[in-house]
Amino acid sequence: MPYIYENSSNPMGFFQHYPHKVKVINIQLDMKIQMEYFDLLFEVFQQRNAEALSVIPKENAFNHSIPLDYRKRMLAWLSCSEEVDVLRELEQYEKNCPEDVKGFVSMCVYQCRTNIESALLGEHHAVVASGMGGEDDKVRYFAALITLSGEAWSTTEQHLLHEELKLASKALDAVVELLEFSGKYAKMILLAPITLSPVAVVHNAKDASNALGVFISPQEVITNVARLSDEELDRILKKGGISAE
Repeated sequence: MPYIYENSSNPMGFFQHYPHKVKVINIQLDMKIQMEYFDLLFEVFQQRNAEALSVIPKENAFNHSIPLDYRKRMLAWLSCSEEVDVLRELEQYEKNCPEDVKGFVSMCVYQCRTNIESALLGEHHAVVASGMGGEDDKVRYFAALITLSGEAWSTTEQHLLHEELKLASKALDAVVELLEFSGKYAKMILLAPITLSPVAVVHNAKDASNALGVFISPQEVITNVARLSDEELDRILKKGGISAE
């Protein structure tokens, strides 16, 4: 099976020292579910558990009369497979499984698919987990900037930040998926290479904008855990803000 690595805040240091190719999980899923999956995967892959699970009928993973904790261990075991028929069974179950287990099953499907791709290509991959997912070697981040005045962004300020953000992201091989303005907040979703801190993109755009007239506050929020509402941003900023670094 592929090598597995989980990180909810800063995967860059790991990537720089990791010799294999990296795949960023493209599922936007609560980090608690991802952590539960990786913990169970580690547990079932221990030798004694692997041997015990290997002789149990795989249908037990889909039998709702069996306790959920046990079924999750069976699902995690199946996700280690490199067999296409197992992947198809997991995919089918994902379509019909109860809502409370759907995220966990999605992780199993993703892992099994990655195993098969790795086997076909003869390559091992490190799998990087992030609450907002990603694409290829890029991680998705949410960031918010605030006007210095605490008032809504003017049309001119919006245009200036948009242009500077476009230039900063292009220079650093990042992608701006979304930029929207809500009152004092400029909220954006970025795809940044795993070797690059998203802070660099945000700060470059902010510094270039402020060089033409200081109107953006030093306060900011940058995270790869979840997209945040205005109310959530208000609460976080009262506590001092958060950053990806």
